[in-house]
This record gives sequence, C-alpha cells and structure tokens, in this order.
Amino acid sequence: MAGRGRRSAAQTQGRRRGGEESPGSRPPPTFAFARLAILTTLLLMAVYTAFAVARIQSEPTSASQPGIVLPGQAQALAARLEAETATLRGGLLAARERLEARPDSPLEAAETGLKVAAGAASAVVVLGGSEVLAVTGEAASLDWNALAAQAERDQSNIWYGVGVDAQAAPLRLITATTASTSAGRRTILVVADPTRLSALLGDARPAAIASARGQIISATGAGGVAEADSLSAAFELTPGELRPGRLTRARSPDGASLQVASHPAADGALLVLVGADADPLEMLAAQEQLGWVLIPLGVAFLLGLLLFTQSRKVEAAQQAFYDSEQRFRMAVEAARCGIWEWDLTTDEVFLSDVTGGMLGWGGGGVVGGQDVLDRVSPEHRERVRQALSSAALYGAFDVSFRAPGEAGERPLWIDARGQAFGRAPEGGFARIIGVALDVTEERIAQARAQAAENRLRDAIESVSEAFVLWDRHGRLLMCNRNYRSVFSLEARLLKPGAARDQVNRFARLAIKREAPAADGQRGVREAELNDGRWIQISERRTAEGGLVMTAADITAIKTQEEARRVNEEALQKAVVSLERSQEQLSELARKYEAEKVRAESANTAKSEFLANMSHELRTPLNAINGFSEIMVGEMFGPLGDPRYKEYCGDILSSGQHLLALINDILDMSKIEAGKMNLKFEPLTLEDVVEDAARLIRNRADSAGLALELEFPRDLPEVEADYRAIKQVLLNLLSNAIKFTPRGGRVTVRADARPDPLGERVRISVKDTGIGIAPDDLARLARPFEQIESQHSKTQQGTGLGLALTKSLVEMHGGALDIQSAPGEGTTVGFSLPVRQSEPQQAPVRRTGAAA
Repeated sequence: MAGRGRRSAAQTQGRRRGGEESPGSRPPPTFAFARLAILTTLLLMAVYTAFAVARIQSEPTSASQPGIVLPGQAQALAARLEAETATLRGGLLAARERLEARPDSPLEAAETGLKVAAGAASAVVVLGGSEVLAVTGEAASLDWNALAAQAERDQSNIWYGVGVDAQAAPLRLITATTASTSAGRRTILVVADPTRLSALLGDARPAAIASARGQIISATGAGGVAEADSLSAAFELTPGELRPGRLTRARSPDGASLQVASHPAADGALLVLVGADADPLEMLAAQEQLGWVLIPLGVAFLLGLLLFTQSRKVEAAQQAFYDSEQRFRMAVEAARCGIWEWDLTTDEVFLSDVTGGMLGWGGGGVVGGQDVLDRVSPEHRERVRQALSSAALYGAFDVSFRAPGEAGERPLWIDARGQAFGRAPEGGFARIIGVALDVTEERIAQARAQAAENRLRDAIESVSEAFVLWDRHGRLLMCNRNYRSVFSLEARLLKPGAARDQVNRFARLAIKREAPAADGQRGVREAELNDGRWIQISERRTAEGGLVMTAADITAIKTQEEARRVNEEALQKAVVSLERSQEQLSELARKYEAEKVRAESANTAKSEFLANMSHELRTPLNAINGFSEIMVGEMFGPLGDPRYKEYCGDILSSGQHLLALINDILDMSKIEAGKMNLKFEPLTLEDVVEDAARLIRNRADSAGLALELEFPRDLPEVEADYRAIKQVLLNLLSNAIKFTPRGGRVTVRADARPDPLGERVRISVKDTGIGIAPDDLARLARPFEQIESQHSKTQQGTGLGLALTKSLVEMHGGALDIQSAPGEGTTVGFSLPVRQSEPQQAPVRRTGAAA
C-alpha cells in the first residue's frame, strides 16, 4: 500500500504540479534563447566593427607615392643595421674567444674585440661578477653591472639592449655575451658607436632605430622626432602596433600625420622605422569608410535594444505571475510548515513537498487517505480518524501523532491543524485544508526539560541540607524532605504555591533561639532548635528575584567549639605554670650567653688576627712578586750573570706560593668569621670548567698529563657564585696534577642527577695518580692537614686547598665526596643544587680537607 501511495504521489505531482516554479525562478527557455541570440548578434557585429575601425585607423587604405616605397626603404635600412650589428657581434665573439683562451688578460680581449669591430663599436668592457676588469675605447657613463645582470637573465648567446648614458642624452646600443673561463664567469659588453647609427638613418625623412621595448636609440626627422626618446613620443605608437611590411598611421610630436613602415633587425631585438607625410585624400577616404561601418552598427544596436527591452517586459510580467502563485507556499514551507488538503468525498489527500517529506515520500503530490493513515503510528491512527470525523461535522481539525521514520531514522512528531470547507451532498463538510508542523524537536526539548527537572529534584532530595525555593512573589516552588524534618512541618503545608509568610510562621515554632553567624556573613544566621540541634541558615536571592534558603546541621561544629573552649582554659593554666618555669630557665640562659660571648670573642680575635696578619704580609709580598717578575722579564735590561735571573725566578715562585698560602688563610678566616658572602647568578658549568682548565692546562702539559673534559649537551644552568666554583675547580685540578705521575690522565665530568630536594648537578675530577689510603681519608676534613707519602714530600702544599673547597661547596648547599685507592687514582666530586633557595653566608663552624 505504501508503494502504491508513493507511485500515486509521483504521478499526480507530475500531473498537477509539473508547471510550478518557485519564486524568482528562470523564465521559459524561449525568452532566454531570444535574448541570447540578440546579444550574440550584437556582440559579433561590435567585434567585427572594432576590428574594422582599428584596421582603418591604423593602416592607410591607399598609400601616396612616397608611402609606397616606405616598406622597401625600411627593409633596406634594416639590412644595413644587420650588417652593423654583425660587425658588433664579430668583435664580441672575438673578445670572448680571446678571453676564454687567456682569462688572465681581460684588457687584451677587450682590445681584440674593439679592433675586430672595425669602428662599429665605441667601447668594449669586460666584467667579472660586479667588478669591471677591463675597459677599452671611449667608455660611456653606463651602469655596467645592471647591463650585465640583464644579459644574464636573457640567457641568449648574444644579447642586445639599451643603456642610458648619464653624460649624454642619446641611448646607447649594447651587445653582450658571457664567457666561462678558468677564472670564473665573465661578461663582455660592446657599446655601439652612436655616430655610425645616425649615419645609417640620414636626414631626409623621419626615421628611427628602436629597441623591441620601444626605446629610441637613434632618430632623425623634423617635428620633434629626432629629439624623442621612445616610439610613443616620436610616433604615438607602441611596438605591438607595428606590422613589418605594412604601413601604419602615426603622428609626430608636432601633430603632423605620418605613414610609417617598420622592419625588425638583429633577430627581433631592434626595430627600424621609416616615415613619410600622410596623403590628405587618403585621410578623407578613411573617414568616409569609417562612417559607412559605424552607421549600420548603430542602427543594429537600436533594433537589438528594442527587442531586448520588449523581451524583458514579457519576462517580468510572467515572473510576477509565478511569484504571486508561489509566494504563500514559499513562506509556509520555509518555516518547515507543510500544506495539505483532504478531499473527504474521494478520500484523496494533496500534500505539499514538505508534508510529503514528513510522511516519508520525499516530495508532494496526491495520495489516498488510507496511504496517509498507514504512515501514522498504529497507536495514533484511531486518534487521527476521530479528528477527521469531528472535522467533517464541526469544521475544526487538530491532532498530534507520531510518524515512524525510515530505517535507522528517528520517528517524527507532527501537529496537524486545519479547517473544513465545502458542503457534502449527504451533509457536513466535503474538504479539509490545513498545515502540518514538525514538532519533534519541541517534543524532545520537553522530554529533556522534564528529565532535567526530575534530576534536579533527585539531587535536591539527596543533599543533607534542608532546601527550599520561593519565587519572586513569595510562593513555594520546591523543597526537600530534610526541610520538612528539620522544621517539623506537615506535608499539607508545603504544597507548591504556598505563601512563604505562612510557612515561616510554622517553621519558627521549631527554633529555640537565633543569632548572627560568627563570621558576620550577610544573609547567614545560626539557630538552635528545640531538640538541641544547631543549624546554619543561609538565604540568597536568585536572578529572577526569588529566594533560596538552605539549612545545614552544625551541631558537631558547635560541640567542637565548646570542647575547644574547655581546652583553652586548661591551656591557660598550663601557660601560667610554664611562665614560672621560664623565669628559672632565664637565669641559666643568661649564664650560658655570657660563656658563649667569651668563646666567640676569643674565636673572633683569632680570626681577625689571622686576617690582619694576612693583609700585612700581602703588601710586601706583592712588591716582592712584582719586582722579581720585572727582573725575570729583564724589563730594564739584562741582569748580567744568568744565575741572577734563575734566582729571581725562584724568588717569584716562592713569593707566589706564599701569596697563595696567605690568600687561602684569609679566605679560611673569612669563612670561620662568617664574613664570606657569595653572589649567586645563573651560570653554565661548562664555561666555568673551561675557564679553570685554561688556567691549569699549561701546568698539566708541563707535567706530561692529559687533561680531558666530558660534558653532556643538556646540562642545566646552575645558580652559583662564579668565583667560588672556579676556585673549587682550580683546587681540585691542582691537587690532581700535583699527585699524578707523568703520562697520567685527569678527567673532569659533569652530569645532572635527580634528588628528593630538587635537581642537582655533580662535577667530578678523576686522576690516575698515586691514590690515598683508606686510613688517611678520615684526616682529609681538617685544615692544614697533609698526608705524608714519598710523592707528597716533593710537592708544595699548605693543607688548606680541600678545606676551602669543602667550605665553599657547603656554602652552596652542596656536598663533597672523595673516592680513592692506592695506586689506582683518586676521584673527588661535589654536587650542587640547580636552584638556590636563599643567599648563603659562610658557616661559623670549621670545615676543611687536606690538600
């Protein structure tokens, strides 16, 4: 039955609606074809006339006696110009051949080209890149590099171009080529002699030699032709308007009419033009011919315009009829509202496209009434039949039903409304006309809203607090069971729409007393109920002006506050007892402070003595070191006996060693006195290590040791004091070099390591030296402590190097570790945090390690 209904809809749609068009649709094809034919005819006539007018205006219809010979003269002049350019090409090729044979003699190549050109060229130039290598002849003031660049871009064997001379008005004819030599790519340029080109033209009539772009190289003739610099200025022509072997109309700068013949030369790179005065009779004939061409075109355009206007009027009238017929249908269907008409006498239903689409036919047409009912869900068909019966008797039709969707599609909800009209022979109405609305989205939205409201009610019922919502007029909207139980209210009082004042009057009966909230929040108060519970009541306005009230049970909080009050009283008593004990401890603390001050004073006096003594010793030592260094360098002349120089070197070495010892003592005293301050800044450890290695590398080379640095690329920056880290590295490298025999190796490594307190970087200095016994490792944490061995007896040292190193590392928040075995070498490493939490100062306690 559905298939029969679908065929009926398609067939009837073609029968009843085959000629329908939507508003704004195209007119019947006959009008479009007629307008297209008219426009095509007019366009063809206009194109033909344009070509004819252009031909008449550009080419003379008949030539005068002087004009007849102009093409031959242009060809003859082009032949002479070809001979001239051939001479230039000969000189250019000769120069290139000589330059390729002898690339180191560009001047010789230029002179050869000038000689072969035999007077046709005024100058030859050789360029290498942007440098002029050789110039011979009368060189013009030209931009040689720009000309060479144009020749390179042309990529032809022989290039012809035009150069502008800064010191002379006429343009210069340039020929160029490139040569590949062992010295590189070279560009050769030959400048044509302008006097030779002028001699080719003569002075009898207007003539010119121009480039393919229309730039005049040489010109003769009266009326301003000789002074012009382009074809447009001399003849009011462009190179594209010229036709070789044919005459072209032109006009001189003074307004005189000319006939011009042209001929190409130099493979089309140059143009030769010869002109003569135009014949007045020929001009009149051309004007008469132009009139005979334009008059029929004007008449044809007028007739075409009348036909076009008439067709537009007919089309507008028919379009207005189409628009008025479809406007109502378009407006209704644009709103997704379908139109239908049910004939009760024949049980046929006319459906619009939208209505047919809703019911699954995909288009409009006429179908049987039973076919429509078959498209209604079975549970709603009886409802539609009853609505039809009621409309047949009383006129009004209004029903909602669901139409099942196609396979995989959701069903549609349709609201159908209409009005009956026309009297049936047996009584009642014969036809019903109406609209069908797709209300699926509205039904889905209603279902979603209902589901959301149910979820909201479930959420409100599940909260532990009492909840109530009033509208802006003070009427009850909703509340939960906790609200009823907290305030002991009966269910009959809490019906939707109940007045807030009435409900609050019964709710206040359950409250024993109220007080503002302890934190003073607006709209918040605390209340004690009759059963001993405490609640916190919060009220706030909604965006619509309603009121939301919640009541949270704070009985546990109140119980804790009471317990805290009792504990505070007990604590106060304990404080009083502690104050008595503190008075007794204060006396003991004063005695301890006095002893501590005396101990610190003694330590400070010792550190200040060492610092002062170090400063007193450094002053004369600097003088001794300075003068001995001058004497070793023999700055003011030789010392005489070589032993004096050797002794001065010993004095300088001993003084520097003593100065280093004093500096170490001074730094140690600063650390112990707590006066050593570090300046932390982001630095790259690889730079610090390379700086220290640069200072120590000469010593390593002299000792016959290999110094190696191994650093990963992704090592992070470290916040540290540059001078302190450098001093630590110098101390460790010095010890490694000092206690490593010749032929050994000293390696500095660094790597990043994770740490529970933050990322850290570890640097180690490993040597292949004599090593340290396990019993001696414990003594390496004391100042002035040295390990005695056969090798160390030959080395200088104070025992402060590792002591300072360890102190400086600890001031950075790091740690120093030593691993060694006799005969296997020693590895001394220290770790530093990548980021410093706060600036460090020197620790007051003693730290140290053996040097």
